[in-house]
Amino acid sequence: MASSKFSAIFFFILYSVLLFLVLTMHNMAAMIIMGIGMFLEGCEGLYCNFFKH
Repeated sequence: MASSKFSAIFFFILYSVLLFLVLTMHNMAAMIIMGIGMFLEGCEGLYCNFFKH
């Protein structure tokens, strides 16, 4: 749910790093990155729904 070009690029890079970590078998780091990414996407959704008009 990228509401701007900046957030779309940010999440593309974040999930590209996540894919690299999974492919190189760094599973714990990948889980941490995934958790951070999901939390940030949730925060962005809350911001867009409640504070941005």
